[in-house]
Amino acid sequence: MQGTMPTTLPPPAAEETLVPTQRSPAQPMTPRVESAPPLPTTADARPLIELRPPFLFSELRRGVLGQDKALRHVAVAIYKHTTGKVSGNLLLVGASGTGKTTIMNNIQRLYHEVPEYKPFRSVTIINANLLVDSDRMEFRPDRLLSAVEQRARAILGPSPAAADLKEAIERATICVDEIDKMSAVVAGRPNAIGVVLQQGLLTMMEGEHVAHKTHAWVDGEDKNLTLDIDTGRMMFLCGGAFEGIYDQVYDRVTKPGSGERLRTHTIRTADGQVRIETRFSLADFLKPQDLFDYGIVPQFFARFDQTVLLNDLASDTLKEILLSSFDSPFVRSRRFFAVMGIELEMEDLAAALIAERAARDTRTGARSLRPIFTDLINPFEFDPWGKPTLEPIADGRYRLQITADLVREALAR
Repeated sequence: MQGTMPTTLPPPAAEETLVPTQRSPAQPMTPRVESAPPLPTTADARPLIELRPPFLFSELRRGVLGQDKALRHVAVAIYKHTTGKVSGNLLLVGASGTGKTTIMNNIQRLYHEVPEYKPFRSVTIINANLLVDSDRMEFRPDRLLSAVEQRARAILGPSPAAADLKEAIERATICVDEIDKMSAVVAGRPNAIGVVLQQGLLTMMEGEHVAHKTHAWVDGEDKNLTLDIDTGRMMFLCGGAFEGIYDQVYDRVTKPGSGERLRTHTIRTADGQVRIETRFSLADFLKPQDLFDYGIVPQFFARFDQTVLLNDLASDTLKEILLSSFDSPFVRSRRFFAVMGIELEMEDLAAALIAERAARDTRTGARSLRPIFTDLINPFEFDPWGKPTLEPIADGRYRLQITADLVREALAR
């Protein structure tokens, strides 16, 4: 699991405290591992201020489908964070399978593929429940900073200087997943663990100086020391499915006398039929009060620049994910058949029919593609050689075609 806790670091001998030095934001950093993480100094390096949100949006969009509105907010947040102007903290709200973790992973990819972002590569994805000691009912910032430190050491190398390590930790992007599981209210009753987590995180997001015990190279020797970490320089991205809030808002909207109405949509099916559907979309009706009623503490909510609602994935987007996403069930199955010398192909209409069925389940997003496709493809994976859709092609290889008729038959079962 991403964001798991690091192993215990080996304790060196002596201990001393590193007193942080004040440095002007405009002061350039030297491009040596022994100093602060370097900004690019080559002739073709771009100033960070020139890596503007439209560029960041296009880079993120390479790995995230169907969430353009959310990615625009993420691009602005990254720009704020990397230029050091203001904080860019975001709260992502979206059903399972809509892309919250995918967005977090693509922020990490962006930092690694854009050379100018080398100083910001300490991206840490951690589950919210790891940040609270349930026995003692206390927030554990040391667990968060240890996870960040583990990531920073992986980037800086095994023996970073103290100043390097401090700088890399303070420039981290912290992605806290499943934040909704730490609600301040559970089943209508106060949840002390959720309150502790939210209070602890909001303090860090406000900007807190945390004493972090570690070890690093000082004066040519690996020493125990305490780093004074300024969390105000970090970017926080919290995400959750908030499952209960869908029913909560739906009940509010459909309650007689609410003055609100569900929207109707004209839908054209993959087979060309037209129908009218009434659909509930959380993005149409969510209000801050709904989050407060769910159990998000108002002070914690106020620390986010923006609450970003991820879209329910439409059938066109699900079709694109099925056909092109590296981890889609179709692409994985295609790699499986390639081992046997079989090229797996799928008709466009067949993919559209699978995506259309998956789109009916708005609570699981792209994850709903997997069980539908797996039920269809399993008989072929078990024994492809006797299937009528398998045909020989050049060089002793074969082609297996998934047709629309095969999909219809599988969906009718």
